[in-house]
Amino acid sequence: MSRSLKPAVITAAVTVDASPAQVRRWFRSLEAHPERYRFDTHAGFTFVQGRFGQVGARFQTGERFYGLKLMLTFELTVVDEAGFRFRLIRPLLPIWGAFLIGRGPGGTTSLRLEVGAIARLGVWLLRLPPVRKAVQRQIRREVEHIKASVEAVYPGINPAPPDCGGPPGSAGASPPSSPRPSPDAGGRSTPRR
Repeated sequence: MSRSLKPAVITAAVTVDASPAQVRRWFRSLEAHPERYRFDTHAGFTFVQGRFGQVGARFQTGERFYGLKLMLTFELTVVDEAGFRFRLIRPLLPIWGAFLIGRGPGGTTSLRLEVGAIARLGVWLLRLPPVRKAVQRQIRREVEHIKASVEAVYPGINPAPPDCGGPPGSAGASPPSSPRPSPDAGGRSTPRR
């Protein structure tokens, strides 16, 4: 990212089975498809000023922490190829966040969500055990939800992990689901073990 801030206090990361360009395109598509960001503890977001991808754009999110519904307003502060950074403006707390988009192995994307603070008050707040736990759980759900949504919108890379199937002859190919018969000494077919 083009601007450095204090180190993140809380992070969550996933590897997305899509290219960095596809992940960036997915984020840009949220202006037209905000429903892609909705899940059980996140009601999605709406832009209240500017457009997605523009520095200074503001958006609101409805999020649930420990059953408590909060309406949060953020402002985009940095937008570039490596991701985007935003700051919390309502409630007024010295908190920032960043989605970092990088190259992963085999054409995948490393997606990281960081949350940090601009001032000591924010660091102190984020380190309080109940706050830290709630924010960690929420951002973990966010990156997992983004991963699933991006992979649904852009299927294709999805490398098969070892022993979990894959194209025939690939390193990740698993044995067929039903055993192939092999002739026994009497010429009858019996399943291979």
